Order: sequence, then C-alpha cells, then structure tokens
Amino acid sequence: MKKSTFIRWIPVVAWITVIFLFSAQNADNSTQTSSLPAEILAGFFEPSFEEFDDAYKNMLLDRCQFIVRKLAHFSVYTVLGILTYNAFRGFEKLSLRLSLLFSALFCLIYAASDEFHQYFVPGRNCQLRDVLIDFSGAVLGIALTVLFIKLIGRLRKRHE
Repeated sequence: MKKSTFIRWIPVVAWITVIFLFSAQNADNSTQTSSLPAEILAGFFEPSFEEFDDAYKNMLLDRCQFIVRKLAHFSVYTVLGILTYNAFRGFEKLSLRLSLLFSALFCLIYAASDEFHQYFVPGRNCQLRDVLIDFSGAVLGIALTVLFIKLIGRLRKRHE
C-alpha cells in the first residue's frame, strides 16, 4: 500500500471514532446534545413557541428532536461516505465500480455495527430505520463525491 493510500484512511478512522463517541453517549447525554438544535428548529416552525403551554411545547420539542437526530445520522454518514469513497479511490487497482461498492459496503457494515453498539449503551437502542438512514446518507456522500470528481474532470478537459 502506498503512503498516499494509507493517508487517505486517516480521516476515515478519525470520523468513525467521532461517530463511535456520539453513539457511546447514554440517552440523557444524547438528548442534551440534540436539545439546543431542537429548540432552534421548534422556534423556526413556531415563532411564538415560548407562549404555548408545556404539553404542546414538549410535543413539538420531541418531534423536532426526532428530526434533529435523524438529520444528524444522515449527515455524519454523508461525510463518512465522502471520506470512505476517497479512501477506496486510493487503491489504484480498484475500478470505479468496485470503489463504489466497497465504500458503500463499508458504510453499511459500519452503520449496522454502530447501531448494534448502541444496543449496549444505557437508554439507547438498535434500530434498523437508523441503519437505513445512515446508509442513505453514505450513498448520498458517495454520489456527491463521484459527481464532484466528474465535474472537476470536465473542467480540466475544457482548460487543456
């Protein structure tokens, strides 16, 4: 393995460590992490949020927290898809299709293992829905990277 190929994996390892640390938070800490963005989102949907009764506020906050958590799942795995595809591109003998396949499989396996890890964290659970959200984010990241690389290639050809 070339040194440049090895270096491409450093961000992947760093990012899966970040994901692991977020997943290792117990339910209370995880809720605390997503409460401020949920409050901001609730205020966006309901500008007079503070004027409502506690029951309505709690219901709206719960829904907004759900949205924030799922967007967090999607976005961190979008980044993982970008990083992983870039890492697999470092293997010169892999075709484009194999790089796509291996990066998608890597992200899917990591998403499943991450959810399995959460099963053992107090107050957290393992959900197939989250694996699918994670994998969808990763696929988007991979697709965006492929499109970006093709766009850069076309721009290079125009300027040659």
